[in-house]
Amino acid sequence: MNNVFLFDLDGVLIDDESIWEKAKETIYLDLFGKEMITKMGSTVGINMDGIYELATKNGSTIPKETLLNAFYDRANEIYTTAPIPDGLDELVHVLKSYGFLLGIVSASPKAWIDLVVERLSFKEDLSLILSLFDRPDLLHKPAPDGYNEAIRTLQSNPQNTLVLEDSNAGIAAAKAAGAYTIGLKQNLVAGYVQKGADKYVDTIGGVIEIVKKFKPL
Repeated sequence: MNNVFLFDLDGVLIDDESIWEKAKETIYLDLFGKEMITKMGSTVGINMDGIYELATKNGSTIPKETLLNAFYDRANEIYTTAPIPDGLDELVHVLKSYGFLLGIVSASPKAWIDLVVERLSFKEDLSLILSLFDRPDLLHKPAPDGYNEAIRTLQSNPQNTLVLEDSNAGIAAAKAAGAYTIGLKQNLVAGYVQKGADKYVDTIGGVIEIVKKFKPL
């Protein structure tokens, strides 16, 4: 049975959540207007399909393609310029020394994930890259489908799996899959409150300490 470590993308492998929030302010204002923005509330951690559904529920008639195009127009610059968080290389070094297989489970399109992966020094060490956006057969987070699929594909089980997440939707998905779930605070949007994780850490250094103490069943 393989030991597995699964990364979320946004807010974990790239420090882009605050950048996306600023971009979304402009997108929402252009497409929906101020009143709709108030009705929708925060969309931190919500995938594009979920944002469209939320907007529609609150009265938007904007075509889904228009919303997706607005996100795509900004994605290339964000994913090629947003900072890669400190500590990742050291974390991966420790994970490899402990024999973990590495994977990514993200709501973002595969094309966006690939932009980030190309910037990672450990891209060749990734055994799995799973885009829920490109897998319509799998439900988005907070459903556990993506993590269940990753665990199955990497021939592991929940007891041998660690997940690093930042959003509450991602945390809920990992917990529902039965994995040991770490909430990373390092790259959070100001004021965002995490809930539901097994452990919370302020930096990736804290993740390393958890990995060193992890004892799979």
